[in-house]
Amino acid sequence: MIENQIQNRILNLSPNKQLLFGVSCVIRMQVYLERYLISKGQFSSFAIIRNLIDKTLFRCAMDQFNQIVKNTNIEDIHLIEQIIPDTDEDGSNEAVLAQNAAIALAYCLDFTEENNVDFINYCRLKAIETADIIALGILNLENSDSLVSKELAVQSQVLDIINYMKRDFNSMDIQEFKQIITQFKMEY
Repeated sequence: MIENQIQNRILNLSPNKQLLFGVSCVIRMQVYLERYLISKGQFSSFAIIRNLIDKTLFRCAMDQFNQIVKNTNIEDIHLIEQIIPDTDEDGSNEAVLAQNAAIALAYCLDFTEENNVDFINYCRLKAIETADIIALGILNLENSDSLVSKELAVQSQVLDIINYMKRDFNSMDIQEFKQIITQFKMEY
């Protein structure tokens, strides 16, 4: 099954490339978190989150990655925990989509501390869940199979891109990667 293949491909990546994949999932869902924060008037949180995503992305470069645990700030983790929408209070699709993006970012930060690839797989699953919510809750499709299949195909493409990146990629390579990934944003 393609999900198992993707999981195995992630497992075979170097840790900095694993994190790069996780952050790519966040970037692809980022728009939902940004829209939600703006709709709630949390403009300052919006800017801080955008910077945190970029900071995490650029720490995937080999020269930065070796220092990642030292550079991970506990305040960043607390910030994410504070902005994760409470879907018990706001069960809207928008809140759930924002929650998925925020939780995926939290998983990336957890990965930087624990170097456990399970956190990157959880990011991948949040992106799949987002496709499911878009299909069923927003587009009102009968099932989510088509959108989930497209999401799995995109994840496979992103892994292809990451796999072909040189091992010691730098911040310029990451900037180029970010431009490519933005073409794969999950938008309805």
